[in-house]
Amino acid sequence: MRNVWRFLLMSIACVLPLLSPAHIVVAAARFVDNGDGTITDTERKIMWQKGDNGKEVTFEEAQKYCNNLRLGNHADWRLPEPEERDTAVVIQLMMPKHSRDAYAYFDLYWSSDTTVLLPFNYHPAQGGSVSRAYPAREGARAFVRAVRSLGINS
Repeated sequence: MRNVWRFLLMSIACVLPLLSPAHIVVAAARFVDNGDGTITDTERKIMWQKGDNGKEVTFEEAQKYCNNLRLGNHADWRLPEPEERDTAVVIQLMMPKHSRDAYAYFDLYWSSDTTVLLPFNYHPAQGGSVSRAYPAREGARAFVRAVRSLGINS
């Protein structure tokens, strides 16, 4: 019995130094809610507008919205590149769907490419095929969810 206790104490003595705060590695969350209407994507090094502009607008109006947006003490907002939106972003930035159409699975948002609309506000696991992007026709209207790149001083 004495050998069992000795073994346990030696094991604990060996493990305790590994549990010190300097050795504990905690995986940082990919998305951080900044509490100011913005969410930081630490993997892509970008900041998203937590909400959106609230109404469908033309591409030109979307650009103007981003240029005039002052959010989280930042004024360098832009439309997202199509590849900046992925499934994790869709889940993290989930909002109630704007569309009142019972058959609509999602809302479309402007990207920085005038020909590409991005789907948001859908549950990836709940049926209905959703593409990564949709074509924008001339005169199209969509919502705006602004993004900004994180620089050294962000």
